[in-house]
Formats: sequence, C-alpha cells, structure tokens
Amino acid sequence: MRMAAVSIKLCLLLAVCAACAVCAISPVRAEVLTARIASINTGAGSLKDVQVSLDWPRGAAQGRLSLKAASLDFPSLSYDASQLSWQCPLLRAANDGWKCDGVVQARGSKPQKLAIEFSPDATVARLAIGNSRIEYRSPPALSDRHRVQLERVPVAWLGAFLRGLWAEGKWTSGQLGGSVDVISPDQGAFEVRTDLQLADVGLETPDGLLAAASMKGRLQIAYRELSGARSVDARVTTRGGELLFDSLYTKFPSSPVLIHVLAQQAPKGLWKLPDIEWQDPGVLMAKGSATLDAQSSVSDLSMQLDFGNLGTARDRYLSGFLAPAGFSDLLLTGGMKAELQMRAGQLAGFEATMRQVNAVDTKARFTLAGIDGDLRWTRAGAPVASRVGWHDGAIFGIGLGAADFRFSSANGELVLGPEVVIQALNGKLVLDQLRWQAPAGEAGARFQFGLGMRELDLASLSQRLGWPAFTGTISGKIPSARFQDDLLTLDGGLQMNLFGGNINLAKLSMERPFGVAPTLSADVVIQDIDLEPMTKVFGFGAITGRLDGRIDDLRLVDWSPVAFDARLETDRDWKGKRRISQRAVNDISSVGGSGLAGSLQTKVLKVFDDFGYARIGLGCKLKDNVCTMEGIGSAGDGYIIVEGAGLPRIQVVGFRRRVDWPTLVARLQAATSGQAPVIQ
Repeated sequence: MRMAAVSIKLCLLLAVCAACAVCAISPVRAEVLTARIASINTGAGSLKDVQVSLDWPRGAAQGRLSLKAASLDFPSLSYDASQLSWQCPLLRAANDGWKCDGVVQARGSKPQKLAIEFSPDATVARLAIGNSRIEYRSPPALSDRHRVQLERVPVAWLGAFLRGLWAEGKWTSGQLGGSVDVISPDQGAFEVRTDLQLADVGLETPDGLLAAASMKGRLQIAYRELSGARSVDARVTTRGGELLFDSLYTKFPSSPVLIHVLAQQAPKGLWKLPDIEWQDPGVLMAKGSATLDAQSSVSDLSMQLDFGNLGTARDRYLSGFLAPAGFSDLLLTGGMKAELQMRAGQLAGFEATMRQVNAVDTKARFTLAGIDGDLRWTRAGAPVASRVGWHDGAIFGIGLGAADFRFSSANGELVLGPEVVIQALNGKLVLDQLRWQAPAGEAGARFQFGLGMRELDLASLSQRLGWPAFTGTISGKIPSARFQDDLLTLDGGLQMNLFGGNINLAKLSMERPFGVAPTLSADVVIQDIDLEPMTKVFGFGAITGRLDGRIDDLRLVDWSPVAFDARLETDRDWKGKRRISQRAVNDISSVGGSGLAGSLQTKVLKVFDDFGYARIGLGCKLKDNVCTMEGIGSAGDGYIIVEGAGLPRIQVVGFRRRVDWPTLVARLQAATSGQAPVIQ
C-alpha cells in the first residue's frame, strides 16, 4: 500500500522543508510571503521544486502555511512520491517554537492529518489515522538523526521502508509498534536500527522459500551500510506464529523463542553469517555459522543442534522434514544432539548422538524403542567409526529383538561392519550388508542393503498380519536392495521357501514405500508348492499334489492389485496322489463362476468325498478392474478348470470369460470362509 511510505517518509522531509521555510520568513513583518526553492537535500532524502507560502494578516495570532513540492525522493529507504501538498494554521509554541497541524496529500494516496512542531530542541511530526500513530523526531543539532515511533501501524503502510531493508521480503499482514532510528550522515555509515513489536505479522518471498503468518514478538534489527558494504544484525523473540523456511515448518509457542542472525556482506555477492542462534529452552538450542552464495543459497554451513525433547521438537520443528519422507504421524521421545557441516553446497559431514530415543509410527508400520548411540558420516578425510542400537522394536506388527549396528564412514559412504542378527518370529533376520551414500550433484541419497530370513515361524507371522493360520517356517533372502529417489528396487529379487516349495519375486520394486499410495511391481514365479497344507490353511477344501504358476506384471497401488497376468496349474510331473475333495470342487466352481460338466456329476458329488484329477489350472489377466479368465483347455464355449481322472470322473468348466475383479475377490473370500458356494 503506497500510503505506507507516505506516512513515514513524507513526515520526515516535509518537516525539514517546513522548518527551513519558517526560519526563512518573519510573519510579524508581512501579511503574505512566498518562496520558491529548487531543491532541499538532507542525508536521508530530497524535495524538488518546492513552493512555500505564508499568509499572516497583520496583528493576527496565527497565519496559514501552504507547502507544495513536485517530487520527494528517499533513496535510502527506496521511496519516491510526487505532487505533495500540505496546508495548516501556523501558531507560536512554547520555547520559541512553532507548530502547524493540517492535511497532507500526495498523488495516489488519501488525505491524512499531519502535525509538525519546531523548537530549538527538536523537530517533531505526528500522523494519526484511526488507532494508528506515527511520530517522527529529529534534533536540529543532529540533522542526520531521525527517529520514527510507531503505534499499531499496519505493515502495509511501511511497505517501501521495509523493502529498503529487504527487497525480497513482502510483508502481507499484521501491525507494528516501536521505534525505527535512521542515521544518515553526509559522510560515514548509513544505519537503521529497529526495536519493534510484532502483532499477527505475515511475511513471504516471491520464490516461496520463506513465509510467516500470525507472528507475535519483538524484532530488533541493526542495519549498517558504508561504501557499498552492508551488515545486518537481526534478533527476533517470538511469542507465537508460524514460519516456513524451505523444509523447516515451525509453529511457535507462546513462550519466547530467540532467533539471532548476524549477516555481513562479502565480495562477489557473498554473505557471511558468522553468528546464527536459535534458543527454545528445553526443546531446541542451535548455534552455528554459514555462507550464502550470490543466489542466496547456502554454500557453507556449520551447525550444532541440541534437541532436549524430541516429542515437542517433532511437532514444533521436524514435521516439515518428516512428512515428505512419509512419516507425518511419527511419534518421537527422548533427546538428540547433532552436528553438521556443508562445504560448497554439499553435505560434508554429520554426527548424531541419540539417548533413549523412541520412534513410533502411528500407522503401525514400525516401532523402535531405546535407540542409543552415535552415528557419524564424513565425505572426505580420515574414516570415522560409530555405533547405534535399539532395545526392541516391531515392523508391521512383527516383534523385533535388540540390535547393535557398527558403522564406518569414508568417501561419502556409511557402511555396515559385521552382519547384524535380529531375533524375529522365533527365527532370525540377518542384515548382511548396508550402505548409505549422501546426495552428490544431481543424484539424491542412495541406500543399499541385503537381508536374509532364517526359519521365521509362519504361524506367528500369519497371526500378526491377519492371514489364515499358516504353519511351518519361512526362509528367504533379498541379495541386494537399493533405495533412491523414493524408489525401492530389489536386485536379484526375493526368494522364499513356503509350503515345501519356492516363491521367487523378480523385478521387484516399490515407489513411495512410506508415502502416499505406495506402489509395488513384480514378477512372481511359484514352484512346487505342496497343495495339501496350503488348501488346509486357506480352508479351500483339500487337494493333494504340487502347484506351479506365475504372476507376470503384478502391480499394486496402496497394497491393492490393479494389474497382473496370472496363471496357476498343478505340476504335471508330480508322481504322487492327485485327489480333490468335494468341498474343493465346489469352491473352485464358485470362484470360477463355473459348473460341472453334466447333471450326473452333480449327483456324484453327493456320494463321494474326493475324486481323482489329471490337471487343475486357472488363469486371470487383470486390467481396468476386470479379470479375463482362462483354464487348461477349451470345452465348447467354456474353459476347463479341473480335468478329472479315474472313476468317478468329474470335470469343472468355466463359462464366464470376463469377471469383475471385486466379484472375483468376493467369491474367493466366500470360498475360503466356508460359505456355501453358488454353482452356475
């Protein structure tokens, strides 16, 4: 709002101009005096093409002063205006002074009441608009000193003044109160000192790097400029409000939080920040230094941070970092100290010391309790060693035993030493490799690991995950996995031993594993699964034999299938018994939307408990929420799902080639829950 600058800077220079005019004339001797002044210059600004007129009738107690100026320029505060005018009754004041109170106006602004007093002690100008007050004061003996006192002044009024201090900052809302001192000598340093109270102040930058809202507290700034070199000593004591700076989002408490930054301009457009402080007692204490490059990006940084209470710090300072990583609801307790260094815009080293830290994911993805130790990483220099461990934990409801990790770091990598064995599900998880590489250039951080599973109890796993009551153990290995740019890729896939057979997952990858709508892609190969224990666990009747199959191009979004090409078929080379129970025939018929080939077979089902079979097979290609079904052969318009063998001989045929995926899922749930199937 352009009225803002008029309110302060117009007061400053009109006062100087009026003082000059009054001192130049004597109202006792003349009724009307006029003067034209080409320019009036001060250390702070100038007026051009000034006209002063004084109308003082002989013997009258007061006169009328009129002042006009073509332009006003205040370069030190980045403000200019044109077509200024001010009229007021001129009166004698105490101590051989003068006072004048009238209306001032500039092009593009509304009329405002301006009162000015001149005395040997000081020049004072006061502007009042509603509940807002602005007062300017300057001692005549110190013409380079200017003080502006503010009371409930909207920040929009001060837009040009504030832009003069910080060109990129846009003050959007709120009010200011307090003092602004300007020292503008003809020779020497130009200085601005502020001591302001903030009331619901808002601030933002065009690039979105910084934004603040509802800020309350105290702002002290000492700005100094000499021969083009600038320095800023800024101290903010907050008492509420919100701040967003890059990834840092802070919701300040009503208790005081001190932020102090000393910035000094350096050659080549650089800024040195030798002193950075953040004091939030009991929650976060930080101290450090930094260098900003010509684009205002951090090139060098050295910081020490002490999180006294991670529970409070998580809500107050860490949410902006946790949410993009998928941990927006992560609960933290305990304490942590950290040190980090940046050189040439890249992370050069960090150290974190954790003491009794607990991390709980409210989405039940993981829990870690009693995290303790020191974690160190370095990009260059001598290798550094570190150790971190936890007392116990859980992942997706699966309990984890204690773990102790030994690391070494050199050349920008953090590498696990000896393998780590973690007790889980009455078996063991073995982390045999782990490597973390920091971001470098265009490449983001990279994470690699290898994980083995040894005799995990399948019954316990099933209970934790809400699966059917599997029995036995599960073993497998992830030879190598990579995580970068929110993408998890398993090199070599995942191999598991299950129901006496093998399940191999190849081309396995996950996007946003801890973020919104995670996706999983894989090709699955099923080999030699023992059907008897598997069908028993799933409540799918009873089948003996072995099962092979594949699921190509599997894709899950938010853990629900959206596409795949699957085919399951009994092993043709199996030499043992091939029997299928009456219940299994019914369940397969239900799932496939199928029927028995002939009414005689329906009657046979009522007599025999199980039957021989030659082959069983079913395929489904899921696309656009529809499954295209197939079997092991054709039967007229249908497809064969179960090919019988021996006597009595049965055959199950499917007739619906296209089945809605939700319908198929419902049939599977009904079949495995023991509900009576409907055979069509």
